[in-house]
Amino acid sequence: MPPKGPPKTCAVWAGADQEQLLRNTFDGTTLSCAALGCVDAASCDTLAAAHGAQRIDDVRQMLQTHDADVVWLAAPGVLNADLRPLMAACKMPVATSAPWGEGFDPELYRGDLAWFIPLLRGGETFHSATACLELLGPVRCMQYAATAGDHQTSLRALLLDAADLVVQLVGMPDEVFAGHAGAAALTADPAVNITGHLTATMRFSTGCTASITVSDGGGTWVRRATVLGDGGRMILTDNDVCWTSPDGSMNEDESIAAADCATAGSLSRWHLLRLIDGKKPPQPGANAALLCEAMRLSCVTGQIEEPAHVARMFGG
Repeated sequence: MPPKGPPKTCAVWAGADQEQLLRNTFDGTTLSCAALGCVDAASCDTLAAAHGAQRIDDVRQMLQTHDADVVWLAAPGVLNADLRPLMAACKMPVATSAPWGEGFDPELYRGDLAWFIPLLRGGETFHSATACLELLGPVRCMQYAATAGDHQTSLRALLLDAADLVVQLVGMPDEVFAGHAGAAALTADPAVNITGHLTATMRFSTGCTASITVSDGGGTWVRRATVLGDGGRMILTDNDVCWTSPDGSMNEDESIAAADCATAGSLSRWHLLRLIDGKKPPQPGANAALLCEAMRLSCVTGQIEEPAHVARMFGG
């Protein structure tokens, strides 16, 4: 059935290399690009023309433009503390696909100035998985894996999504050991962009274990979380939820499949449309930010890091 009325509109600040992401997000039927800005002037002209959008030369100008239904900061490294006053005064909901540019300062995650998308915990399959989580009982082990490519998202964004799910389902680990591989090594500066592949293992005082693997060099968009408890196993993706009991019987509910949410673009469109309708997703909090910094710091030092120690570094 065709949508009722004209498509909703979005003002987007994108990276010069995010054309595929934009193409998969704006379908022209439910959501269209009304205004577009980009750091690179030549790319801005090209991208704006491709989407029939008004060119915007400054992200501050975009936040002060009230002609679109939602603002989307898609490019990495754009969201910073200097924008907070403009975001607070913005009459449109503001979505971002990248964490705060200053690094994982937990203070920046206290508030609702920008809505981080597409958070796995904010998707429709996770909402449908709540019944499975109740059947599992206390979580004993979980593993999160996500890959993306072609500038669909940043490694920092995937790391934040992973940390958010770990904190939500298991809590804050006592110790973290992480490693990074990529063309450029990580530095001590938490604000420097990171790219490549990152893995981490975590130990909890409860005896639970958790691990994550994230990469922005994996080509296609794939996210998968495996959660184990006394009541069985749950596998969660952006497309479906599958629960298996301890005796091996499987219960896969076809009705909760989200076939249209299989790419970074279609997921972003789903979340943007919900924001326009006033349906705000859950957000990663200060604990998720601290866990991210603990994992990043472990990659730099090559040592086990304690999130509690990282919290003290930030004055927490």
